[in-house]
Amino acid sequence: MLDLEVRTNNDGIRPLEDIFGNPVARVLDFLIIHEPFDYSLLEISQIANIPVSTLQKSIPLLVEKGLVEERGKGENTRLFALNLKSDLSLSLRQYVQAKINYDIEREKISRGFKTKLSAPSIKGN
Repeated sequence: MLDLEVRTNNDGIRPLEDIFGNPVARVLDFLIIHEPFDYSLLEISQIANIPVSTLQKSIPLLVEKGLVEERGKGENTRLFALNLKSDLSLSLRQYVQAKINYDIEREKISRGFKTKLSAPSIKGN
């Protein structure tokens, strides 16, 4: 088994945050990478290292834009997930997956594995 640890920054794989550099991008990266599960604000905060106060501002914006959906309520808390019915969310997901695959291939090359490296591409449905 190939043991690769691909990191785009010190905290883990975050392709959108690497481009946009803000907590909203970090939330989207988190929900894309940890799809199809739903999470409370507290869970997102703890796992993605984003203050709850920041999430209280950014999650409603992402819900309003249709990128994130509220999937119901847990015990005294609301749960959120990537909106898989949104073309924009699906496009962002495709980008994140392509970028991660590209980074894996780049890491293989840097470690001396023979592989074919091409620019990331997003394939249609």
